[in-house]
Amino acid sequence: MNTKPAMLDWADFPDDFAKFELDPTGCELSIEELGPGVYALMSSLYNVDNAGFIVGDKGVLVIDAHINVAMGEQIQARVREVTDKPLLYLVNANYHGDHTFGNCTFPDETLIIQQRETALRTRWFEEEKAFLLPAMGDDPAILDGVSYRGPDIVFDDRLTLDLGGQLVELYWFGAANTPGDTITYAPAARAAWTGNMTVGAFGLALESDAPTYLATLQKFARTIEPETLVSGHAPLCDATIIDRYILYFSELTEAVTAALGDGLSLEEAEDRVALFDAFAPPPDHPRLDIVAGRHRYNVRRTYLSLAGKVGA
Repeated sequence: MNTKPAMLDWADFPDDFAKFELDPTGCELSIEELGPGVYALMSSLYNVDNAGFIVGDKGVLVIDAHINVAMGEQIQARVREVTDKPLLYLVNANYHGDHTFGNCTFPDETLIIQQRETALRTRWFEEEKAFLLPAMGDDPAILDGVSYRGPDIVFDDRLTLDLGGQLVELYWFGAANTPGDTITYAPAARAAWTGNMTVGAFGLALESDAPTYLATLQKFARTIEPETLVSGHAPLCDATIIDRYILYFSELTEAVTAALGDGLSLEEAEDRVALFDAFAPPPDHPRLDIVAGRHRYNVRRTYLSLAGKVGA
C-alpha cells in the first residue's frame, strides 16, 4: 500500500500552538527499576522522550528508540549497564520520529514491532523528518546518520511475548494522541508504557478527537490495571491519571457537542469551551500558554471532527 495516510503538517496547526521541544542535546537517561527485570529510562530534559526495557531469561525487549543515533545508542548503553542478554525486540509506541528514528541503531537481529497504524506511517520517513525539524530548532545535524528502519512484526489489537519468565503484553485500544498508540504492559510489575497517550494534565488529541480518545481510554481502563505509567514525555505517574483523562475528554465531548448544537462557529466554540477549572494549572505555572494552547487544539480537533470537517 503506497497511499500516504493523513499525517501532521505544521500548516494545519493554529498560530498559537507552541511547537514541541524535542532537541535531545545533553539528555541523560536515568534507570528507574519498576520491578524485577522491568526498567524505565527517564529523560533529564523537559519533554524529551522517556523509554524503557524489560529483561527475561531469554533476552530483552526495549520500548522506543528515541530520536537520533546518539539517543538510540544511549538506550542500548543503559541496557548494557543492567544485562548483556540479547536485544530481542524493540517496540515503537507510535510512528513519530522521536520514538522511531533510533531504530536504525539497533542490531540487525533485534525485531522491530509496530502496531498496524504505526507501520502504515513510519515509511513516510522524509516527511516525518521535515515535520520534526522545527521542534529541534531547525538543526538538521541532530538527525545526522538517521536512516529508515521499519517493522519486522506488525500486530493489530494485541500481542503477547514471552521473554523467558517475563511476559510482555502489547495493546492497541484505538487512536488517542496518534492513530497507532501502543501500550506496552509488564504484568509482573504492573507497569505500562503509554507513549503519548498520557502526557500532561489532560492529554493531547493530536491526531484524533475527544470522543475517539475517550473510547480508547475507557477500553484501556477495562482491560488492564497498571499501578505505574511511563509516559513518553512526562514523569512517572500512577494509573489514576486515566480516570482524570476520561473525565476531561467526557466533559470536552459534551461541551463541544453543545456548542455545535447551539450553532456556534469554530472560533465561538474555542472561546466558549475554556479549559475546565479542574484541569487548569495554577496561575504561576511557567507554561500557561502551552497548556491553554493544547486545550484549544483539542477543542478545534473535536469541533471539526464532529462537524465532519477534519482537515478543513
